[in-house]
Amino acid sequence: MDFKKVLTAFLIVFVSLDIFLGTQWLRQYPFNDRRTTEEQIIDEMHDDGITYRTLSKNRTTGSYIAGKDGRNILSAHQTQLNHNWKSKMVGDTLKVTMPTPVKLHYPSKNDVHALNDFIKKEDQVINGTQYKLSTKLSEIAQKNNKSANKLYVYVKKVGNEKRTFITKRAQIVFEVTPNHEIKGYEQSYISDTQYLRDDVQLISEEQALISLYQYNDLSNNSQITLSQLGYDEMTTVGKDIIFVPTWQFLVSNNKQKATIVTVNAINGAIMK
Repeated sequence: MDFKKVLTAFLIVFVSLDIFLGTQWLRQYPFNDRRTTEEQIIDEMHDDGITYRTLSKNRTTGSYIAGKDGRNILSAHQTQLNHNWKSKMVGDTLKVTMPTPVKLHYPSKNDVHALNDFIKKEDQVINGTQYKLSTKLSEIAQKNNKSANKLYVYVKKVGNEKRTFITKRAQIVFEVTPNHEIKGYEQSYISDTQYLRDDVQLISEEQALISLYQYNDLSNNSQITLSQLGYDEMTTVGKDIIFVPTWQFLVSNNKQKATIVTVNAINGAIMK
């Protein structure tokens, strides 16, 4: 056997293999990769099986807000509610039950329209005109609801903004039977809200989800089914509750039930 011929053939095969592997690597990781950092991370998320709907890149503005626990206001106005109903304060939440359920005089598809009218009446809901329906929070509540009744979540509006509170400290949760009757509701309230500083630019929905991924708060094969931007509780200073604009995501996977994760929309930090 000619050793030189064998060595030459080996070198040819080795060099050919190097060229082939190098070509494949360049196709996958070209030197002229013009993707932005965000695009590269989004591609990595896709490779990890993380799914989501189309993400918005739009950036709006927002600011820190201070407010006070509204339990005293709810307690002080209990007597204005229908005297046939039962109501009591449990912590900062007013719980109202109707011994005889209140019939909604609309067909099923218009339950929401009936509730929109219901909250406007002072003998039925305290400061109800300050709240609006959150379809996303209603959907989240319904996912964890084991009864046949439907849950509708109304959230308190923030001043003249289109944005709302998304904290449980400022919600009304109605329970409606399949027969379109209200069995009761729970209400929490935030009062004396004020802005603490001028508006700043917030991160986009896409940037918020990227933050979750970079902080390892998204496991492989996660599904992001809902997202929303609103004011959530950050901390308490004395008697004031400080709220911050946040991106909230509903994340689920095959191993555990859906959970809500929240990102500070001002600095991108994960809120625990």
